[in-house]
Amino acid sequence: MAKKKSQIRHAEIVARFGVRLREMRLSRGMTQSELAQNSRITASYVGRLESGGAAPGIDLVGRLADALGTTVHDLLPVASAPDTEDILKERASKLFDALLASADRETLTMLVPLLARLGESPTRRR
Repeated sequence: MAKKKSQIRHAEIVARFGVRLREMRLSRGMTQSELAQNSRITASYVGRLESGGAAPGIDLVGRLADALGTTVHDLLPVASAPDTEDILKERASKLFDALLASADRETLTMLVPLLARLGESPTRRR
């Protein structure tokens, strides 16, 4: 009879790393396949990392950070799970500030009505 493979239980930081990796990958508009190719691993391994099913070595964390255009420090999760809404607000603020700093008249002409419509959205919290 074949021996049953035991399941490894990783520390909580592995799951938080997976969440952080996925957030950073998505924020850069990358697929798992693109990240895998740029990090010299398989797409299925990226999936395992993002789901907390695998714990990467420090050299892989470095390759993932390089592929994402960030630092190892930024890729590693904070001590506790971050508030997703706060992270999204911070990202939106940085992107908006960068866009606004370099916006020409055409960009502003498109942006102002969009912001007005978003501000009127019935799903927006008051």
